[in-house]
Amino acid sequence: MPEAAARKSALVAIDVQNDVVADAYDRDGVVDRIGGLIEKAKTDDVPVIWVQHEDDELVKGSDGWQIVEAIRPDAEDIVVSKRYNDSFAETSLRETLDRLGVQHLVIAGAATDWCVRATTVRALAEGFDMTLVEDAHTTKDSEFDMTDGEKVPLTAKQVIANTNMFCCWASYPGVTSTITPAAEVEFAT
Repeated sequence: MPEAAARKSALVAIDVQNDVVADAYDRDGVVDRIGGLIEKAKTDDVPVIWVQHEDDELVKGSDGWQIVEAIRPDAEDIVVSKRYNDSFAETSLRETLDRLGVQHLVIAGAATDWCVRATTVRALAEGFDMTLVEDAHTTKDSEFDMTDGEKVPLTAKQVIANTNMFCCWASYPGVTSTITPAAEVEFAT
């Protein structure tokens, strides 16, 4: 993270909720790596922001809506509620980051093909340097119905690799986009 390291970081853990990660690829490994990132961030006095999705299927207060117990935030931690894939859309995320003086987001969580991807793109468009933790985001296998009627299977591993590739090459004016494995993440304070 050569350029991004100079700008104050925050760790953003997106939708690591029971129902979101229940059938996710490498679920336990991803949750463990996110837990390690949370510990490192807190040790380095770097803000940790949990993003928690709620909608008609992921009902607030339900067991499925809860953040996975192994990394559940404490009462004083920052939790941003959202209803859309993009963690910035109609949420307090931007104002929270501005209040904290954050310019670099280290992003982990679920689901790679929905909320993680939408948030990484929006972070860059909003002017934040962004590091996607390449081995700390996940999704499940899926299938896409093409307009020609073909059903295209997508493995979670393919979606994760494609999102990592996108973030490696994403180019926005004045910001950096990188991927880094969890063991090599460095936060700037």
